[in-house]
Amino acid sequence: MEAEGLPKAQASDSDDVRWALETAQAVWGQGDRRAALQWVRRAAEAAAEANQDSRAVELAKSAAELRALLEIPRTLPPEAVEASAPSAAPPAARVRHHAVRVAVTLSPDHDGAFLAWPLKKGEPAPENAHEALFVALDPDADLFVFKL
Repeated sequence: MEAEGLPKAQASDSDDVRWALETAQAVWGQGDRRAALQWVRRAAEAAAEANQDSRAVELAKSAAELRALLEIPRTLPPEAVEASAPSAAPPAARVRHHAVRVAVTLSPDHDGAFLAWPLKKGEPAPENAHEALFVALDPDADLFVFKL
């Protein structure tokens, strides 16, 4: 199933909306449909927070249509808890990961290696490269600082 059901980022979108939609596209490409749906919902929330009400409604509608297309129930039943299981830990605080929008191409010098460079806001990837999103899995990581 292609990502045709996912909304695309628009030039008027805030950075948070664009980031959420790009992440939805990326996780969809990895086959994680539920995560893609969650990112579309986050994009709708980000649009609302940016006072882009009509865009927030459009994205929320897209999320609802995607949920129906994927046949995901509106609410999921709670997971079964065994009687002997210890009490559940409190929910983790929301974590924001550091991400950088980049242009990516295959390295001509190293078989299978990639070359990537950051893109400025609004800058498209060159024709010989793909636009991608690098996301640090460590929320404290700075993608611009590397220790050798």
